[in-house]
Amino acid sequence: MVKCPRCGAEVSPERTWQVISPLPDAYGRITITVLGSFKCSSCGYSWKGKVSTVKVGPEGEVSFGEGRKSKKKGEASGERREGKVIEVDISDILEEE
Repeated sequence: MVKCPRCGAEVSPERTWQVISPLPDAYGRITITVLGSFKCSSCGYSWKGKVSTVKVGPEGEVSFGEGRKSKKKGEASGERREGKVIEVDISDILEEE
């Protein structure tokens, strides 16, 4: 159920359709967005909007209505990536000039 933007009444969609993202996100998941057309029975206002969002991953996992979250790719699977630490003394660089 979605609320009418004018009067706030709860409205169900009259018609729905799916839009599938042509490219996967950074984690390899495909986004399927369900859109719908609505008409309020109280005030008669008509509009189109998003009903729900589904993300389907490469291993078959499904997540519903997930918002934007800024995660690094390595954090998605819980693994931590270690890198090589390089230490440079600024005095060495200034002496070369």
